[in-house]
Amino acid sequence: MKKRKKLLKVVLGISLFSLMGCSSKENTSKVTLEVFNNKSENQQIMQTFIDEYEEKNPDIDIVLSSPPDAGTVLRTRLVKNDIPNIISYGGDITYTELANVGMLEDLSKEKFVDNIVPAYKEITQDLQKDKTKLYGVPYATNASGVIYNKELFEKYQIETPKTWDEFIKICQFFESKDITPIEATYKDAWTLSSVFNPLSGILADESLMEKRKENKATLSKGWVEPLEKLSEVMTYTQKDAMGTGYADGTQAFAKGKAAMLINGTWAIPEVQKANPEMKVNIFALPASNDVAKNKVTSGVDVMLMIGKDTKNQKEAKDFIEFLLEKEQAQRYVDQQFAFSAQKGIKQTDPTLSGISPMIEAGKVNDFIDHFLPNGYDLPPLLSEFALEEAKGKNQTDKNIKKTLKKMDEAYDAANID
Repeated sequence: MKKRKKLLKVVLGISLFSLMGCSSKENTSKVTLEVFNNKSENQQIMQTFIDEYEEKNPDIDIVLSSPPDAGTVLRTRLVKNDIPNIISYGGDITYTELANVGMLEDLSKEKFVDNIVPAYKEITQDLQKDKTKLYGVPYATNASGVIYNKELFEKYQIETPKTWDEFIKICQFFESKDITPIEATYKDAWTLSSVFNPLSGILADESLMEKRKENKATLSKGWVEPLEKLSEVMTYTQKDAMGTGYADGTQAFAKGKAAMLINGTWAIPEVQKANPEMKVNIFALPASNDVAKNKVTSGVDVMLMIGKDTKNQKEAKDFIEFLLEKEQAQRYVDQQFAFSAQKGIKQTDPTLSGISPMIEAGKVNDFIDHFLPNGYDLPPLLSEFALEEAKGKNQTDKNIKKTLKKMDEAYDAANID
């Protein structure tokens, strides 16, 4: 009988221990967060950060979702009220839509936004209706400008230009030496935006895009000078500018066939792959003769957001704070050849030294196409303009008027809330 009682106690003890173990397991179940990411290029480093964060926080499980055609996928999910915990996306019209329809949490009171470069905070708030709030945290940025053959500039003792007239004089100088001033890649229409973005961003009235959205202004009046100067740029490109694509043009520039290439910082690694020995740098396209007006065209490439009313927001904010820490932020810009939207994080690559100080000082303006409504396709309109200009019929004024009319018509068709 004593043996039976003793055995019963052991069985009960094991059962009780098992129940306690199950209860303990339930109480320590992991918090799950989803990070929805639209950049295929940064998947690896984002996953590395996630792994490091999970190691420090074993009670949190983070899933990285980075689908093809992320914009369409995200909109579909939002319609189904399936909002990700954290959204990592560019600072463009998608951000505007999310912010303006109440899909995002206001992060303006969070301590981790205090270290944002004021200019990038302003750029972010310019994209949203309510300027008193902040629905996204600018994390990483990129820039567009004039990539130049440093050896050629040094050979002829040419200083990088600070005004439009100085830029044109440099083009004329290289032309006089039988060197193509600018390698253009206009077969790929999007590369025309690399020229037009700084021209329109600097030369047009600062409030143009906001007024245009409210139908209080027209592109026909605001974009005349940018198109005039785009036409002028085209006179200093190679003959087959409209038939040269981005890949071929980048290769040609890398082989020393032109002095300059107007594109984004993302083109520099492509040039270096084609010719590792080539020395290049980049300067901001000085659209105006007023030095004070000239800035670097730079936009938010990665914006960190939290879905409205999503679960586990405390943990989501903690992960964003982790990404914003100096070590992670510095590693990101170094690995991604990007700039940081935070104070104190420097991009030290020598090929970017021509614009890094301006970006760190916040002397930047956003890409103009970030303000265009969804469905508005600017590159084909620019391409149509450029094709007409390439015919050389000396009808620039007529071409500008015709193009601007089409641009306004396309805007009206796309500007539907």
